[in-house]
Amino acid sequence: MIKGLDHIVLFCKDTEKSKEWYTNAGFQYSHGYEGMHWFHLGSGLVMLHPAGETSPGITEVHAAVEDVNKLFQFVTENGLTPIDHQNGNKTLTEPVTRPWGDIQFELEDLDGHRWAFTQRGE
Repeated sequence: MIKGLDHIVLFCKDTEKSKEWYTNAGFQYSHGYEGMHWFHLGSGLVMLHPAGETSPGITEVHAAVEDVNKLFQFVTENGLTPIDHQNGNKTLTEPVTRPWGDIQFELEDLDGHRWAFTQRGE
């Protein structure tokens, strides 16, 4: 039956600019082919696929991280703006701790795809 995540496809207007964004967000590049780019996400991959239009909807993908503070510093040093969707998309100066204990922040990519980077609370 199902054994795990293979890859998530994200449709992007400009995959070259999106490739740079995902690199700046801390994703590790895997490979590319004819304008498509793949990045590692645990045991699976994220694929950036060229598209004339995008429609991300309200989906948000949560990525598990070992050190949310270190990643937060990395993304801000690379010019990205962490936000908190639970607080009106307010710009963050540090990760937030959720009432259930998770520590996280969110980013929105160039096409409106939402990512949350989560470190499990203890």
